Amino acid sequence: MKKLALLLSSILFGLMVWQGMWTPDCWAQKPIKIGIPTSLTGRHAPFGNHQKRAFDLALEEINVAGGAQGRPLEWVYADDQSKPETALTAAQKLFEDKEIILLAGEYSSSNTYPIAALAEKQKIPFLISCAAADNMTQSGWKYIFRMVQPASEFDTGLQDFFLKAAKIKNMVILYENTLFGTSTSKAMKEWAESNNVKILIYEAYEAGLVDFKPLLFKVKAASPDALYVISYLMDATLIARQTKEIDLNLKMFAGSAAGYSIPEFLEGAGDAAELVYSSTMWERTVKFPGAKEFDEKYRKKYNIIPPYHAAQAYAAGYVCWDVLKRAKALTRDAVRDALGSTNVMTIYGPISFKSYGKFQQQTQLPTLLLQVQKKKFEIVWPPELSTAKYIYPVPKWSERK
Repeated sequence: MKKLALLLSSILFGLMVWQGMWTPDCWAQKPIKIGIPTSLTGRHAPFGNHQKRAFDLALEEINVAGGAQGRPLEWVYADDQSKPETALTAAQKLFEDKEIILLAGEYSSSNTYPIAALAEKQKIPFLISCAAADNMTQSGWKYIFRMVQPASEFDTGLQDFFLKAAKIKNMVILYENTLFGTSTSKAMKEWAESNNVKILIYEAYEAGLVDFKPLLFKVKAASPDALYVISYLMDATLIARQTKEIDLNLKMFAGSAAGYSIPEFLEGAGDAAELVYSSTMWERTVKFPGAKEFDEKYRKKYNIIPPYHAAQAYAAGYVCWDVLKRAKALTRDAVRDALGSTNVMTIYGPISFKSYGKFQQQTQLPTLLLQVQKKKFEIVWPPELSTAKYIYPVPKWSERK
């Protein structure tokens, strides 16, 4: 029996080495724990699961490379169930685990904000990798860092297109009544007013609405140059499909990232997705080091195209690694100090945290504009980064093949 046990142990060890799962310290040292709250079930699950896949892919690579300070890293997930009312409860176990010295991730701003507020109170550093509501880094918090664009800067590429290419005179703004929706719509409204673009309709809707036709008929009557909508996935697909159903012909239909910029939108909206514009924070064709390789690895492993949410999570994993390697001690305060001095290039772009305007501990990066063409996303703005020429104005439904 001893010989059999020894043989089985040798085989297991050999398999781990062959698969790249073992480093000398991985068995000798306890892992460094990082808590990751996100939406693994509920209506935001498509986004949360993209995050989890990317975090897991990064973790495999980080631990093969030796981890940090002679120890492997470990992600500890908490499912917020896509509900603000359960987000804090889900994250509570992360706060109670004293071995967790850093939080990363989250998706919806409505879920992230209460977690961030408690993280600040508990003095645990939190690297926000997706949630965009402006107030996250405008609250004077010292333990909260964000490595992605704030909501008010989501649409800089789209706004530049509005002025220089489309030259719109008026627009309609529809947004879901969430923290992300209200924050992003407010920024677009302020931009429109400062650029003499008339707002014909500015209206919120209840997230998860099943019939958008009454609202879309109002848009049809207004006949705007551009329709700009802020929605998560389920609403985005339904709105796109119902614009076609009521024969709503627009020069331009643009979504503010979120549900309009992920592969599931193409599948859910079908041919109604064609020629829809969307802001995005990242696309696999950007020229940041490792972006192309990440796209290939993600597609090969998961058989799906990674949206920007996945790129954000993958980059966040590597920022965590960089921070933990530089931290003077593996304590929450030392990790917070290391986060503050971050200056690292990722597939998502250069990550550092600074204060500007009303923001503190915020990364500042450009955004892109996509358009669905022949059932795939193409970068159409800015011109120097484009992968295809934009189509504007969009032809009427009856004129499309």
